[in-house]
Amino acid sequence: MPRFRGVAGIALALMLAGPALAGSGTAAGVPGATLESVLLVARQLSPDLTARALDTEAARARVMIAGSLPDPQLQVLSDDADRASGPRQNRMVYSFQQDIPLWGKRDLRRDAAQAEVAQMQALARGADGELAERVKVAFARYYAAWQAVHRTDDLHKAMQGVAQVARGRYAQGRGEQQDVFRAEMETTRVGTDIVRLDANLKIAQGQLNALLLRSAAAPLAPPERLRPLPDLRTLDVAGLAERARQANPGLSADAAALSGAEANRKLADKTWYPDVTLGAGAVQRQGWGPPGYQAWVGVKVPLQWGLHEGEIRQAAAQARAAQARLDLRDQQIRSDLAEAVAGFEGSRRTADLIRRQLLPQAEALVRSGAASYAVDRTDLASVLRNEHDLSDIRLQLLAAEFDSQRQLAVIERLIGGDL
Repeated sequence: MPRFRGVAGIALALMLAGPALAGSGTAAGVPGATLESVLLVARQLSPDLTARALDTEAARARVMIAGSLPDPQLQVLSDDADRASGPRQNRMVYSFQQDIPLWGKRDLRRDAAQAEVAQMQALARGADGELAERVKVAFARYYAAWQAVHRTDDLHKAMQGVAQVARGRYAQGRGEQQDVFRAEMETTRVGTDIVRLDANLKIAQGQLNALLLRSAAAPLAPPERLRPLPDLRTLDVAGLAERARQANPGLSADAAALSGAEANRKLADKTWYPDVTLGAGAVQRQGWGPPGYQAWVGVKVPLQWGLHEGEIRQAAAQARAAQARLDLRDQQIRSDLAEAVAGFEGSRRTADLIRRQLLPQAEALVRSGAASYAVDRTDLASVLRNEHDLSDIRLQLLAAEFDSQRQLAVIERLIGGDL
């Protein structure tokens, strides 16, 4: 039962590592309305996080093993005592011996095992961060695909309205039949775009459901909103890099691996110092003499030079390799952070420009064009072009918002937490 509580505690800690708003953002128990709702389900059901929790529990058990003495050896010996004359007499020897590591070897083994625990914990946090990144990106893709279908459906309705105006103008003798055909053709073309975008939406739903361990066609609640983006002024690469050094799970895992490698190197250096074996025994002479006792000390003599030199060289090389991997990861994280921050800034500024300037201008142009077409001040081609331009701008805004969310997810994985 204590072991079960340990595993459950680790799993629960991983589940609650991020925003855990039970029941928030769900529609009748169906996730998908908010990022928090899908993150909560993904963390609860992730087999990877469960496996990581069990790996950590196993590493904790190895600490107990490393700090323990090996099992003692019990021997029972039946022996005939040599005599100059007469029958041979039997004696029984009951002995007990224990190997005892000296020179701090048990402490070093325990240090190496504790470093493995820290490494497993960091890897578990890394798995949680990677899962969170995938869910964040999948949810942003689902939101963008859902919005794209509905924005294009708005265009389809607008095109139907234009086609109706064109038919009315033709019926009144103020327009040409060619305009009616063109408007209806454009309406049908937008309908095919909706079919394509709806397929993209189903793909996005399937990807998100896969992360929730649900069937691809399982229902999802309509996405309500994207999470807010941080201020650009807070995205200082140097500050983010320093935060990553403190909290990035990969760096923590490599640092723990380096600590364990250093402990193993020190342990290898002590292989030249022999351990001892202590033993004691009792002698029973089966009625022909008094009982006796034995005691002894055994020492392993380090004569195998190649064995010990090889162990030392191996441990030293592993320690240097661990340091090199730590330095490489730190360099890679700084490079990835710079790239992600630059991408985020570009997408954020693009989205802001579209939202604040380009989109209102396009909407005004559509309204003006529709009104002008109704009173014969512009041609149908201009009206259709304005509608298409507005739809394209809305889709560009969705793409920029999705890319901002994607880059933000990368940044948060690299720094080891939410901004």
